[in-house]
Amino acid sequence: MSPGADPIDCYNLQALFDLSNQRYFNGTLEYGEAFVVRYSAAERQMGRFRYCADTLQPLAIELSCRLRDHPLALRSVMVRQMIPMLALQSYRETGDETFLDREPLYGHLFIEPGIGAFFLSQMEHLNLLFPELCLTVKPRFGSGTLFNQSLIPTARLVIIPSDPTNNTGVIYRLHDKAPTQWRELREMAWLHHNAHEISVLRVAGALAEAHPVLRKDNQPRANTRAHLETDFDLVVQELRDHRLTAELLPPGVQPEADAISGQFAAWHPAAYSGY
Repeated sequence: MSPGADPIDCYNLQALFDLSNQRYFNGTLEYGEAFVVRYSAAERQMGRFRYCADTLQPLAIELSCRLRDHPLALRSVMVRQMIPMLALQSYRETGDETFLDREPLYGHLFIEPGIGAFFLSQMEHLNLLFPELCLTVKPRFGSGTLFNQSLIPTARLVIIPSDPTNNTGVIYRLHDKAPTQWRELREMAWLHHNAHEISVLRVAGALAEAHPVLRKDNQPRANTRAHLETDFDLVVQELRDHRLTAELLPPGVQPEADAISGQFAAWHPAAYSGY
């Protein structure tokens, strides 16, 4: 069995942590009795490393419960959270704050506090030695080959061209349990974005992850600010071009046949009997 190909037990996270510690970190990560590895109810945040601010001892690695059906992604997200755990342990042992990536280090890429020279170098090192991990800076659910796409439900997106003149607009994801109420959606688009027209697409679940989710009554959440998309036509066309995308139409509206489809629809053998 090749390295990294052994079974991943999604229901024994501590065992997976210990196996990953041995394989990817040579067993160097230390933890006390209070440390746990557990699932969380978080949907957007795939993983989180928590520690005690007073003692700097690790407390938990929390992994989104959505990863339970995707063992390869689960392992990757866990190992990604083990890097800041290693950074904190290195700081405790040496007192060197550069391990914590709190500030930019001259000559090295710095993305944000916690993701700087040490984190990025460790991530690159692990990806080179263990390509099965496919570590990323900020894992996104459904993105990449580590996810079983057949297990990710499709989602509905409401497309709102808020300013066609400047080619900008917003895209919301409908709540999974909300009906596609066209009247409510049109009223929402007019009230919040001064838009007269909308369209609704059913897309692969991974494509909908980046967009804010409406409430069950098809209204924006109070703490949600929709991202204004520029080059809106291009963004929407890329969604439409995906092989799993389908447009949902209001009741009573028939789909328009494109030119080629219309030609095939009009074809009948008698028309070509002279050939």
